[in-house]
Amino acid sequence: MELSEVAGELYAAPPEEFMTLRSAQVAAAKAAGDKDLAKRIGQLRKPTRSAWLVNLLARDVDADLDGLLDIGAALREAQQNLDGAELRRLSTERHRAVEALTRRAAELGAAAEYAATEAVRQEVSQTLQAALADPDQAEAVRRGTLSQAASYGGFGPFEMTAPVPPAKETPTKRASGSDTPDAADQDSEASRRAVLEARDTWQQAREQLADAEAEAERATGAADELADRVDELRTQLAAAEEAEAEARRTARTARKHVDEMAAAERSARAAAEEAGVDTTG
Repeated sequence: MELSEVAGELYAAPPEEFMTLRSAQVAAAKAAGDKDLAKRIGQLRKPTRSAWLVNLLARDVDADLDGLLDIGAALREAQQNLDGAELRRLSTERHRAVEALTRRAAELGAAAEYAATEAVRQEVSQTLQAALADPDQAEAVRRGTLSQAASYGGFGPFEMTAPVPPAKETPTKRASGSDTPDAADQDSEASRRAVLEARDTWQQAREQLADAEAEAERATGAADELADRVDELRTQLAAAEEAEAEARRTARTARKHVDEMAAAERSARAAAEEAGVDTTG
């Protein structure tokens, strides 16, 4: 049994079934003598509804998820090449693809008897946007084992819709013989600097976003661990309550037996006394 196989099964199942299925897989791994695998399975986190819907998309043959992620790669290349026309064309394709896949995710949820709320739809859309902007996130989406929705902060190649400045030409001298670039060259240089500054700002924002997402992931992991502990304690409490109930049933039976023995003893003593036997000793 491989972790990837187990994760694939768990994250394809509805979230409300996750904990039960995970416990069964942990028990199976322990029974097989693979304690390491059992531990790693136990660390898998229950998916949110939006993450589950994206996981369903990754398994749906009718959802062109690869097509969407290919658009992301093309967008990143267009941004590197500062190709404004291609960026605008691909951005239009991206909008259509994200909307279509978000609708498809909702359809898959409905087929599993879950009606996606608008908030969940938005999280699905944001996760797909994040996959477009980040190759690592795209690979996580492809695997179909997300535990929570990804966030997209609005930075990335497909948000860069300003026209790309023309290539810088060799400055021409004015009639007076001055070496000062003309206004067009100055505008071009200013536009180029603006694009570079915007790219630097975007990179910084992405780093800050990554830090925030990492902190959110740690907080979510801590909350999930506490939730798992609560489930374990509830299970232990239920077992303890059942053991208490059984002990009280046993105690009542024992008390009843004691009462019967006491009644038998009293009857025997009365009979002995009638026969003249001294029962005071």
